[in-house]
Amino acid sequence: MPVIDAGQRRKLEDQCLRKAEETVRQMRREAETGDPARVDALADGLAAQLKAREFPSLRAAEFRETGRAIQRGAYQRSVDTLLVQAERCGHRGDDKGRNALLTQAKERFAKALRFGADDEFRHGVERRVQAVLLTSRDGVDDRTKQAAKRRLDRDAAGARPPNGVERRRAIRYVDPPLAVEADGRSCTTLNWSTRGLLVAVPPGELPHAVGDRLRLDLQCPEAPGSGGRQVAHVVRLDPDRRAVALSFPDISTVVLDLMHAMKEAGIRPEPER
Repeated sequence: MPVIDAGQRRKLEDQCLRKAEETVRQMRREAETGDPARVDALADGLAAQLKAREFPSLRAAEFRETGRAIQRGAYQRSVDTLLVQAERCGHRGDDKGRNALLTQAKERFAKALRFGADDEFRHGVERRVQAVLLTSRDGVDDRTKQAAKRRLDRDAAGARPPNGVERRRAIRYVDPPLAVEADGRSCTTLNWSTRGLLVAVPPGELPHAVGDRLRLDLQCPEAPGSGGRQVAHVVRLDPDRRAVALSFPDISTVVLDLMHAMKEAGIRPEPER
């Protein structure tokens, strides 16, 4: 084997680095606009380049992590695109197309997690999938509501951490606020979902304790004529926010109807960040 001097070695290392940098640039371009599978193919090529004897070992870890981050981003963007398409299918009443897209999104979601996607991404996708499942051309039918309820109940059974703090099981919205009437007292929501409300009432001004049952009248002032009566239970008093948290015993069909009325009125609810 011929002996390679320092100058030749540096030249070979520079060539390897330039090739790897070009591969990374191609991966970034594909991640923005292409199929994640094409990014994976380029990542395989990058992995082979990093194994070359001439490649500087001190830089290999850096390129591996960069490649992994690009793959993660590609799958996250792909999941987002598929969920948008699935929601559009739901609005058209195309349940078969929606379910096929959700299956594809699930596969790519798993790969995003494998490449290091964080909990924020995971929880966000889970909430969006829930919303897509509740989307249909004519509102939400009973079959979809019951399937969503079973999914939520199953998730909730294993979603309580050891300290007992409840995790969110549904997307919470802050705008538009809902008008709430309870025991003759009128108030508004700080946030709301299909599973409950946080209402702006100082705990001392609502003569109820945790566990008490209330009968509410819910309306959306921006969608006149919508709303209805809903049973809820007091689950938390929040003196810091001067608020009371209320939980529904089931997915609220009243809130679902309100959301449908908002959609008809051209109102897009704003999720809590």
